[in-house]
Amino acid sequence: MSASREGLNPEFAAKLTLFEKKLAANGIKVMLTCGYRSIEEQNRLYDQGRTKPGKKVTNARGGYSWHNWGLAADYVFIINGKVTWDGPWATFGKIARESGLEWGGDFKSIVDRPHVQWTQGKTLAQMRRAAAAKKK
Repeated sequence: MSASREGLNPEFAAKLTLFEKKLAANGIKVMLTCGYRSIEEQNRLYDQGRTKPGKKVTNARGGYSWHNWGLAADYVFIINGKVTWDGPWATFGKIARESGLEWGGDFKSIVDRPHVQWTQGKTLAQMRRAAAAKKK
């Protein structure tokens, strides 16, 4: 179930390593469940629960998620050797912020506690424009 770090922005991956070490120092064990997602994979997930069977798992189409740029990660807790989404989210969020990451638990529209991202002060629109310019 552990996700690969392949495709993550190298600076973001380094921030995640420090974040995970800080969590561990506070007695919190986590596992990365999702990092980089291709645009195609993002669109497949977006379709789930809409035009395809299953529960909705994202509100972001391809190109509209920080995962698509290798700048987001999702985690679960490991408590007593078992994977769980029930854990010390407030501490997780506090340590994420202290690590220079944005925490999905602070989102105003859709709270996404397992999610952290590093936007580098940019917007998704800027990321899409830069990617389009590279293709030209």
